[in-house]
Amino acid sequence: MWEKPTPDQQEMTARFMGSRISTGLAYQAKPPYCAFSKEKSDSCEEFEVGNYAAKGIIYERDQYWNKTATISNNTSDLMCSGGLDTQTPPYVAESIFRALEGDNKELVSFDYIPHSSLGSSFMVDGDQESSTCGIKLLASYIMDDGDLKRLNRTCLDEMPPFSLTIPLELMHSFMRTDDTYDGIYKTSLSIERPQGMGY
Repeated sequence: MWEKPTPDQQEMTARFMGSRISTGLAYQAKPPYCAFSKEKSDSCEEFEVGNYAAKGIIYERDQYWNKTATISNNTSDLMCSGGLDTQTPPYVAESIFRALEGDNKELVSFDYIPHSSLGSSFMVDGDQESSTCGIKLLASYIMDDGDLKRLNRTCLDEMPPFSLTIPLELMHSFMRTDDTYDGIYKTSLSIERPQGMGY
């Protein structure tokens, strides 16, 4: 969700530069946001991009904006979180989980999984084409009509142990070495990205 009114560019840049890790240059999205939203603020006026005849392309904030969801009696909520997620750290998932109003909810935490726990919780170590526990949980949740008591959690006990071993194909494609920790850079190694790995 975009903060309103939009902070000035100096503030947005300072926030970005002051963070330990970031998923992208969100502060660079300010000019397009100002153009599409036609926001009338000092911060957006500096770009002079919202002065066109058409309406802005943005949803109006309604009574549900920035409100905590309430889980109705005939629904449930299944959340998944990765313990190594730097984009949405576990404390964020836990905070949202606590804020959800209702009791029919569950938070599944994967200790050693990064962001996107549905797609990153691989069942075979080093095989990023293998099925994921997150998808298995989601499939069970859907097949059991959201009944958390019937949720099949067996994959949680079948996940591989934490490993810092990097697959050879990743070492070759991203680092051009045979040994990530003590290896020599080899220009002869392929820089083609492995298929199906989301890179």
